Amino acid sequence: MRRARVLAVVVGVCALALAGLALAAAQPKEISTSELKALMDKGADFVLINSLSKIEYDAVHIPGSINIPYEEMRTSPLMPKDKNKLIVFYCAGRK
Repeated sequence: MRRARVLAVVVGVCALALAGLALAAAQPKEISTSELKALMDKGADFVLINSLSKIEYDAVHIPGSINIPYEEMRTSPLMPKDKNKLIVFYCAGRK
């Protein structure tokens, strides 16, 4: 079975958690916020997932992102069904 390609903006505490979720078939790649903005500006086809709690997501999030808290990722129906879909995870930023 093919696994989803994963581009992970893994920052702060979620780095280790999302690296484990990214599945053994592919190592997540960390990208900067400017690289994420470039992807968004060029209209790249990807799913942007905020992995924080609903309360944190409701307080502030990137427009167009969806909220799937880390503990729900393996079971959430919001996760892309297409295993070739590019997924970008983000959580708390770093300075």
